[in-house]
Amino acid sequence: MKKTMINKHRMLVAVLDFLDKNESKLTFAPALLGYVDSAQDTLARIGSTQEAQLSSSEGYTQTKEAIQQQVIGSMLDIIRRAKAFAFVTNDLILKQAVNYTYNKLNKLPQDSLIDVCNKIVSDCKPKVDLMADYGLTPAMLEAIEPELAAYAAALPGTKQVIASRKTATAELKVLFAEVDHTFKRIDALMDIISAADPLFYQEYKNLRVIDDLRRKSSSNGVKTTGIAGVVSNLETGLKQAGVLVSVVGTNFSTLTDAEGNYTLSLKEAGVYSLKAELKGYNDYEEEDIEVNQGEMTTVDFDMEPLA
Repeated sequence: MKKTMINKHRMLVAVLDFLDKNESKLTFAPALLGYVDSAQDTLARIGSTQEAQLSSSEGYTQTKEAIQQQVIGSMLDIIRRAKAFAFVTNDLILKQAVNYTYNKLNKLPQDSLIDVCNKIVSDCKPKVDLMADYGLTPAMLEAIEPELAAYAAALPGTKQVIASRKTATAELKVLFAEVDHTFKRIDALMDIISAADPLFYQEYKNLRVIDDLRRKSSSNGVKTTGIAGVVSNLETGLKQAGVLVSVVGTNFSTLTDAEGNYTLSLKEAGVYSLKAELKGYNDYEEEDIEVNQGEMTTVDFDMEPLA
């Protein structure tokens, strides 16, 4: 669940707990109790959807990541030996074929990693006997084939995880829209009690504020206008660093930090479109982002790895 959703969920739970503890004060509007019950039911569904989203990621993602690192480790062992042979014999074709490092392999899209590894094995096989003095043997080339097969078998599961996370995110948006609608009715009824019990009403209003530090003024008192958020990996749920986030049609852009955070300061309020790019991932675009003067609009999103 995105940070904005987490903050809103936390706020709504606190509000409902407050109303539940003060149920005796809600009798002035019988319909209010029904709305509170409805909101509690929706929040429960939000919680269960979030749990399902998290649990669906754990098994497949961990398995795929472990196999991927095993494949890369085995392939680097082959590459290192083949590179030594190519360098000594000045085999330019082989040298080009095995010109891969850990970072290059690790950043490849999932299907591309399999293709690259198979190509390297294929290029090494005809010359493997010549590379015996460099420690490369037919057994090493054969040993990586089942690893590649296991990795390929894990990919459909990973794609299922991505599909599940997408579905859960869509469901959460619907559920939050539903609970927002219910709380608008609760807010309207609570306004009725503002004159009769101002302290109770003010405490309710205070709890209805979402805790989002990005919307607060900076320490020097200057209010910033812009867009900020956190970018995650759709497949793993982990924060995604190095994503180029830009405001379409402007020169404003930035990279996400190690924790996936980004901040884009804008000169003026308006309606903007956001685009995010990272090699090995599908581009992300979001339109109609409303930015108010002196406020930071929060836009959290996920980057989906290329298939």
